[in-house]
Amino acid sequence: MRSVVARLLKGAPRTENPSPGLKAFMLVTVCLVTVLAMVDRNILNILLTPIKKELGVSDTAMGLLTGTAFALFYCTAAIPMARLVDAGNRRNILALSLAFWSAATALCGLANSYLHLLIARIGVAAGESSANPAIMSMISDLFPANRRATAVASTTIGLGLGVLLGAAFGGYLADEIGWRGAFVAVGLPGFLLAMVMWLFIPEPVRGAYDGGAKMDADSASTWSTIRYLFRIPSFNFICLGKTSAQIATQAQLIWFPTYLIRVHDLSLTQTGLYYGLAIGIGTTVSSVIGAPLADFLARKGAVWYLWVCILSMVLAAPFALSISFAPSAMWAIALLFCWNVTATLNGNSAIAASLAIVRPRMRGMMTALFYFIYNLIGAGLGGLLIGMLNDALAPRFGDEAIRYSLMAMPAASVLAGVFYFLGSRTVNRDVEAARRSAEEEALA
Repeated sequence: MRSVVARLLKGAPRTENPSPGLKAFMLVTVCLVTVLAMVDRNILNILLTPIKKELGVSDTAMGLLTGTAFALFYCTAAIPMARLVDAGNRRNILALSLAFWSAATALCGLANSYLHLLIARIGVAAGESSANPAIMSMISDLFPANRRATAVASTTIGLGLGVLLGAAFGGYLADEIGWRGAFVAVGLPGFLLAMVMWLFIPEPVRGAYDGGAKMDADSASTWSTIRYLFRIPSFNFICLGKTSAQIATQAQLIWFPTYLIRVHDLSLTQTGLYYGLAIGIGTTVSSVIGAPLADFLARKGAVWYLWVCILSMVLAAPFALSISFAPSAMWAIALLFCWNVTATLNGNSAIAASLAIVRPRMRGMMTALFYFIYNLIGAGLGGLLIGMLNDALAPRFGDEAIRYSLMAMPAASVLAGVFYFLGSRTVNRDVEAARRSAEEEALA
């Protein structure tokens, strides 16, 4: 009885050497956390049309709500949360954050004005801010460096599955019970998963594959860690590459459902299903094929992670350009699927390269800073940019304006490829410097 009470109060006890089965269970669990995060984050995208109609706001305002406002609070909160991740119990932080943002998602359904919805979305953003730093730090301590892209890919699969479920169920629920009921319905499962995490997921041993994780002068404070990270040449270019790629990704995630509704006259249910399948299956295919390939190639050096990123952007740009002028809804969905398969190849490889160039006690902060940069600029700009272009072009093109607005996607993809190439010139040297530093810390 005492052990049951202790577990309820303190959570699952720490395990020094988790079994392969426990590692798999932990990986599946954090994947499910990613699924719920993406459902809660992206369900708004499929509900833009009914919300806009009821609240009476512009496309620019909705772009601000879905992109800039969310990204601003998500990124700002991520920095202090990452500091907690690097110093504290990551399992506890992740479980509590999951419960918080699930509650905020449900509260979106109670909003009776644009301001109320904005405040609730800020709560979702603040709660989700700890997820990626905690998950990436935990994955780094569960798997060695040459298996991390594949492990990270599980969260990318969760990303695609989350978009699929959010779009498909969001559209269906909105048609059946309204957009308010849809928010409440998707917010509730997070409480159950948070309890599972608390009771059954142990905190991994930090630095398990890197010779330990002692604090040093560079990782002693938030600002010293940030200064150190910006002194790593390849880190700067990887951030710029992912930021540019995220502009295209966010434009598509937020506005493609609206494009299908306005240009191709699909219903909410049809849009949610087709859009969700294209994203969910495309992301899964990309992760299952691309991440193991990247890990295999990276045995010859981390530079191969960035060559996969470059290939991703080169292949994605033509599909992004073609989407805007698809002659039918089915053609648009097919092109979206192809774009998603190619474009998401860069995500797992970029984060795997970034994890390799920093020390264990910096991985939470590195992830937060990485996501801060590409979400604040990429996610914040992507949604708002398309909304502003829609409003500017609408007097001339009407509902067709969104076709021209989405042409920002291929330009951003090409720019991302250029930045990834610049990062590839120094990444192997930066990985070796991080390895030597970790060994010196372990011997000190």
